[in-house]
Amino acid sequence: NKNSLTYLEVGTSDEDVATLAPCIQECTRLTGIGVGHRSLTNKSAPAIASILSGLHQSNEFSLTGQIDDHGFPAIAMELTRISASLLFLNFYWTKLSSNVLSSLMSSLDHLRDFQLVGNKLGDKGLRELLGALRKLKSLQGLGLFDIGVTWRSLQDLERLLQDVPNLQLCYVAMEKSSFPAVGEDIAKTLNLSSMKCVQKVSGEANSYGHTVTFEIHFVNSRSQLLKVHLFSPPSHS
Repeated sequence: NKNSLTYLEVGTSDEDVATLAPCIQECTRLTGIGVGHRSLTNKSAPAIASILSGLHQSNEFSLTGQIDDHGFPAIAMELTRISASLLFLNFYWTKLSSNVLSSLMSSLDHLRDFQLVGNKLGDKGLRELLGALRKLKSLQGLGLFDIGVTWRSLQDLERLLQDVPNLQLCYVAMEKSSFPAVGEDIAKTLNLSSMKCVQKVSGEANSYGHTVTFEIHFVNSRSQLLKVHLFSPPSHS
């Protein structure tokens, strides 16, 4: 029953999204939607925008696919339109620039949680994005997995926690090879002056196709938590 659906995940190809978009627009009670697959391209962007245009409000939106700056403007416009209700936003393996992401964040005043996976921003791009996230005073959770950053971004994330008091959890995952050798006082080695290491966890767990081999938890005086995941990329042998 279309009128009873409140959350929907859809789309394994550009063709799927285009075909299903008119039907999804008839689901009038949707408050959350996940669209996409890692194979999606900019061809899907108009259909995704049309799906969002049919929503009066949405608490959650997830986008997966190789959408880049050229395909994103129509989607961004619709996300801005529903910004008053949008609380949870997830982007998986997109190819959006830090400039485009920052522009979007500047319009999402009520956002509580943002997850970015596989979008290769690098340290410089993340620093630009954090400038926009710093203004989101409602932000409570931030996840950054495999976005091409190194340990040098940890100081930027430390400052973000200082500037956004409501941000209770920030986790970042980076390749183990990009992490320096650390001594007993890990926080000091990483120049995290306001944080202390409270937990180190070793072992293996799979996440987003990677093997997480080590995890370090830092906390500051306001009990804000910074989790650092170190992973090994999948073997392609």
